[in-house]
Order: sequence, then structure tokens, then C-alpha cells
Amino acid sequence: MNTFFSDWFYLSIRNIKLIWRPLLALLPPFFMPIFFFAVNSLSLSSFAKVPGFPDVSYKDFIAPVAIFTAIFFSAGNAGIELVQDIQSGYFKKLIIMPINRLSIVLAKLTEIAVQSIGQGIIMLVLLLIWGVKIQAGFTGVLAIFGMLILFAMAWSCIGMISALRTQNARLVQSLFILVFPLLYLTTSQSPRELLPTTFATITDYNPVTYIIEGIRALILNGWGSSDITYGFLAAAGMFVVLVSLTLMSFKKALK
Repeated sequence: MNTFFSDWFYLSIRNIKLIWRPLLALLPPFFMPIFFFAVNSLSLSSFAKVPGFPDVSYKDFIAPVAIFTAIFFSAGNAGIELVQDIQSGYFKKLIIMPINRLSIVLAKLTEIAVQSIGQGIIMLVLLLIWGVKIQAGFTGVLAIFGMLILFAMAWSCIGMISALRTQNARLVQSLFILVFPLLYLTTSQSPRELLPTTFATITDYNPVTYIIEGIRALILNGWGSSDITYGFLAAAGMFVVLVSLTLMSFKKALK
């Protein structure tokens, strides 16, 4: 057991150091969410006056999307880093050493969790400066981060599975395109009541919808909404399924 935690710790330290190399690589995950939030909150502010829209400002309504998107973009780097490790021979060295195999996967997930916390805090500060208020208070902020970290680790597994199965950096990088349908086929820009029927039905089957609405409930209404529970269930469900698939892919890669 001590060996497992030791392997997990040292591999996590190594992976966390990769977050800052290069430092400029951290800018795109911030620029895009800030850009879309600023443009949408200003250009679509009158949408909040449409009958049926909640009695809140549009910037507060889409605030969850900004912090969610920042973490969404950054979590995809795990697969690219894993491909680089495979192509450089580092991954092969890992698997022939007496290192607990589970610790290799958990160390990568730890890196994603740390990066999500760092980028989430910066994005949250920017939103507070912009004037967004979180009705659930400090405990609500912790809940938001808990939900987002679960999702970020789950989403990073998509890239790791692709990396283990294909070992192709270009293919793994192309998974970035999945961000947009998963994000915009939700209630991220409009409440469900104002969506066309077909579109609204699609959002019901998108787990990201429930995560965004869970965060939105904490920001707009505070505690007490069932959306918070559904958000955690969606994030936890994605985490369990995708981490399990990653471990299966990892075992196949060792054969």
C-alpha cells in the first residue's frame, strides 16, 4: 500500500510540473471562455428581457459556461501528453518498472484535478470582478469545484483512451472539436423553456446539461435545488464510466 501511494505521489508531481511547460500553453483555455463570456454577456443582454427568461441578468445566467469552458478546454491535454509519453518511450519505461499500474492513471487524473482548480480559481475571480455573484456562498464555490473536477477528470479520459488505442497525436488533438457540440447542445445559452422542442429533447440526453444547470443553480439560487444533485450525479456517472474504460484501455495497451 505504501508503494502504491509513493508511486502515485511522485508520478503526480512529475505530471503537475508539465502543466507549466510551456506557460503560454495555458493562455488559450482562458482566452476563449473570457472572449465568449464578454461578447455574449454584452451583445445578448437584452435576451434576459424575453418573456419566460429567469429574473436574472444574462451575464449571471451564462457565468457557469465560462468557468465550465475553461476547465473543459484544459482537460483535453491529458491525451496529448500521454501520446507524447508513448512516442518518447517514457510510457514504455514506466510499464516495465515495478510501478503500480493504477497509480499511473490516477497520477494523470491528479494532474487534471490540480490544473482544473488553478484555472477555475482564476476564472472565478474574473467573473467576480465582472460582477457575478454566487448565491450559495463559499460552500457553493466548493460544490462548483467538486462538480467540475469530477467532470474534468472524466473528460480527460476521452483523450487518454484515444491515446492508448491509437497512439496518434493528430487524432487525439482532433477530439477538441467535441467540445462545441457537447457544450452548445445544452441549456448553456438559453433556458430549456425557450428552446425548440427537438433541441430541448437533445439537451435532456446530454450529461453536460445537468452539470451546467447544477452550477447555475448554485450561482443563481443557492442551495436547495434538485439541479445540484443531478449535476453531481451526471459528473460522477461520467467519471465512473470513463475512468473504467480508461483502465480497460490501459490493460489492453500492456498486452
